Amino acid sequence: MFPSTVTEKLNDAIINQALGLSAEERQELVISYAEKANEIWVVQGAEGFIMLEDNDSVRLPLFPHHDLALRFVDENGITGTCVSIPLDEFTATWLPGLETNGVELVMFPTKSDAENLVMTANDLAAEFKGE
Repeated sequence: MFPSTVTEKLNDAIINQALGLSAEERQELVISYAEKANEIWVVQGAEGFIMLEDNDSVRLPLFPHHDLALRFVDENGITGTCVSIPLDEFTATWLPGLETNGVELVMFPTKSDAENLVMTANDLAAEFKGE
């Protein structure tokens, strides 16, 4: 079971369990754990933050924990660094900017699961406000 308290390191059993969650469960994990940890994780590449492109959509992958972001980087052969963003900065600065630019959010994507939950920045902001 995913830790109910903030922890610096996740063991392989917890990582594998988190990777096996449904898209909806992964979304809830991002929201609930980010609120506890007061941070959210993204991946930064050499030329900016890693975005996933699908047809006409550009999407920023979000992760609840460093170790889950790192597993995504490793499994997808991405050259990048996992970066923590303080939750207050993310909600006050990033979400409005992402909404303005039309960038959607992929909630804790996995390689093995083609089903990933996508949210708008406004929808995620509402979730963090408890609406």
